[in-house]
Amino acid sequence: MGVIDRISGGLIVSSQAMDPRSPLSDAHLLAVLAQAAELGGPVGFRVDGAEVVTELRKRTQLPIIGIRKQREPGTDTYITTSVRDAVELISAGADIVAVQATDGSRPHETFAEIAHAVHEKGGVVMADIATLNEALAAVQAGADIVATTLAGYTSDSEDASRPATELVRKIRSRTNVPVILEGGVWTPEHVREGFAAGATAVVAGSAITAPDLITRRLAAATPRLRSDRQMD
Repeated sequence: MGVIDRISGGLIVSSQAMDPRSPLSDAHLLAVLAQAAELGGPVGFRVDGAEVVTELRKRTQLPIIGIRKQREPGTDTYITTSVRDAVELISAGADIVAVQATDGSRPHETFAEIAHAVHEKGGVVMADIATLNEALAAVQAGADIVATTLAGYTSDSEDASRPATELVRKIRSRTNVPVILEGGVWTPEHVREGFAAGATAVVAGSAITAPDLITRRLAAATPRLRSDRQMD
């Protein structure tokens, strides 16, 4: 069974430390967090960095989507921006490499060049996109999967709703390439809506592996936090 078949119809858990101040910004801890989430029945994981991939591969047989986030001044692209990063992720044990495929300047190789390198290593390429046109362009450039990861985060998609279920529906109407709903998934209703729109799989991250954001959402409903805000 291919890796796309293995993730089809299921939930993928993203285990990343979104806040650089988080004590979870450690490869071992992020891998253990993903391992704990595996008890809940996901079909795979998305993690940032070859070191985290290496640690997680020791703990799971499920598919791993690897990325490397690195922001460089003067460029719009920051998710797996080079062939070197992509190859390192595959070598560390990633089955799928997610590569940003939005419009804008790139610091290193093109999406197509990175996709080619991943394919040469036997990996699968997922394009992180924000718009329908970017999804279609990524498919032409070699994407095996497209994901709505960046919808709402780029100047071309500022009005996009999250989760981007409508974008999933539009992409599915134009291509047979698998589409993953990612970004803003917090509830079982979001998951069901994603699959109803035609998603192959759904990614949830902050709702599972970000205790700071989970706490903030719940604390916002407490009298203490509301009164503190009124005093500010």
